[in-house]
Amino acid sequence: MTKRKHQLLTESEHDQILAIPTERDHLARLYSFEPSDIEIIGARRERRNQLGVALQLALLRHPGITLAQLIQDRGAIPHDLAAFVAEQLGLHVTDLANYAARDQTMTDHARELAARLGLRGPTRADIPFMIEAARKMAWATDKGMTIATGVVTALREARILLPSISTIERASSAGRARARKQAAYALIADLSTEQVRALDQLFDDAGGTSQLASLKTIPIAAKPDHIRQILDRLRQVRKIGISPDVAGRIHADRFRQYVREGRASPAYMIERYIPSRRRATLVALLVD
Repeated sequence: MTKRKHQLLTESEHDQILAIPTERDHLARLYSFEPSDIEIIGARRERRNQLGVALQLALLRHPGITLAQLIQDRGAIPHDLAAFVAEQLGLHVTDLANYAARDQTMTDHARELAARLGLRGPTRADIPFMIEAARKMAWATDKGMTIATGVVTALREARILLPSISTIERASSAGRARARKQAAYALIADLSTEQVRALDQLFDDAGGTSQLASLKTIPIAAKPDHIRQILDRLRQVRKIGISPDVAGRIHADRFRQYVREGRASPAYMIERYIPSRRRATLVALLVD
C-alpha cells in the first residue's frame, strides 16, 4: 500500500505499529496473567470491571496503550484479545457489557494501573525525546517503519505509554529531517570556497550537457577515445580535491544512499536540491 502525500508510513505500517496479535501462541506470550495480576483484577466487584481492568492491564504492557486509545484507533476491541483475556478469568466477552461506554471509569482504571506498572502517559514535553530517538534511527536509514519502530522502542524503554500514531509519525519525520541535515553538513563541513564553487560549476552546460551529466556517463566499450574520456573525467574529479575520508563521517548506509541517489537522479533534479543536500550528494557521488 502506498503512502499518502507527506506521510512517513503507509496505512499498513500504521496498523503494524499498534498491532494486536490474533494467533493464540502470540497472545499467550504477551497476555498471560501472573497471580499478582489476577489479584489486581479480582479486586473489582463487577464482572465487566474485572474484564475491563484485565484488558487495560494487557494493553498497557503491549503495545503500551490504554483501552480508550485502542477503541479510538480501531473503533472496537479485537475479539481474539478479549476472548483470550476473558478465558483466563473464567469470564465471557459479553461480560464486558457497557464498560467501554464509561469513559471516566476507563480513564481512572488506566491511570491507576499505569501507576502500578511504573508507566506514565505521554506529554508534549516528550516530543523532543521522541525526535531525538528518531534522529538516531534515521542516521543510517530513511525507512519510515524502521524509524518509527525506534521511537516506539525508546518510549517503552523510558516507561512512557505510546501517544497517537500520528504523533509518533510526526516525531519520526522530524527526526529523519534532522538526521538528513546532520549527515549533509558532515559531508560538506570542510569544503573550501574553491571546492564549493567547483561543485556548483558541475551544473554548468558544456556543449548542451552539464559537466555532471558528462561525469555520470561512463563509456563502457574499451576504445582508445573512451579511455581518454574516462581519464579526463577522473582528472576533473581529482582536481576538485574531495578527500575520500569524508565517507567515514556518516553511517555507511547513509553514505551509500547518497551515492544511489546521485547515480539515479538526473543532473537537473540534483540541481534543484537545497544547497546542503545538493553538495552532499555531489560529494558522495565523486568520492564513490
